[in-house]
Amino acid sequence: MPGTTYVVVGRADAGEAWRELARVSIPAADLTPRTVVETIDPPTEWVPENLLRFSVTFSSVMDEGSAAGHVHVLDETGAVMPGTLLEMPPELWDRRRRRLTVLLEPGRIKRGLQPNVQAGAPLREGSTITLFVDAGLRDAEGAQLVGAARRTYRVGAPVRSRIDPTQWEVRWPEDPMGPLVVRFDRPLDRTLVERHLRVVDGNGHPVAGEASLDQDARVWVFTPSARGTDRRLRVDARLEDLAGNSVRRVFDRDLELSADDGIEAEEIVLSPKG
Repeated sequence: MPGTTYVVVGRADAGEAWRELARVSIPAADLTPRTVVETIDPPTEWVPENLLRFSVTFSSVMDEGSAAGHVHVLDETGAVMPGTLLEMPPELWDRRRRRLTVLLEPGRIKRGLQPNVQAGAPLREGSTITLFVDAGLRDAEGAQLVGAARRTYRVGAPVRSRIDPTQWEVRWPEDPMGPLVVRFDRPLDRTLVERHLRVVDGNGHPVAGEASLDQDARVWVFTPSARGTDRRLRVDARLEDLAGNSVRRVFDRDLELSADDGIEAEEIVLSPKG
């Protein structure tokens, strides 16, 4: 253990006194706080009443397993809203252990399930909430955060429909080096946009370039790094919005509505020719 001194003792036989043979000191760990919260997602001002998840990104590698009790949802008065977040061992860290995903209680989000019937939805349309990360959360070195972090949201109407890429507003570039601009019909999950949107050429090969998403997670811009005119936008069907609705299915499906039926496609491909 850091900051501990260990003494090795020994004796030749049971009749002798113990004597010190060696002493080893382990340097104390430097627990000076250096890690900060870089971002809290969603990046939007408004979130739907049936919001599914928050994500918190840190500036350094974090200690896995220490987040419990340090991330909270607060109401307008600053009081903790109990039962809002799903208690999840193990915690949902990315591979670098810098981004933590916390889920709102799915059983309270899905209509008709007992947690929803008994306790109601975690969030209420028209209210204001705050995701609060206190400074007690520790990084991989064991040090606490430099300070607490928070982000406040206003809660809007629930979103309960599949993502339909054919309804997006897509502006294809006229210039071979011009940007492709896509305006979504709703805010999407920032991390999944980075993972599940790809620009490819006519042969299906990825096109090199830079992609960015605006603050409201509704406008995606891709600027190619080389000239070309034959472009397509490949949308993985696992892409989700803030409420967990994907291209493939509705998260909180109404079995009596045909509009909530899912699709089997693995991806949707958009092109200038439609």
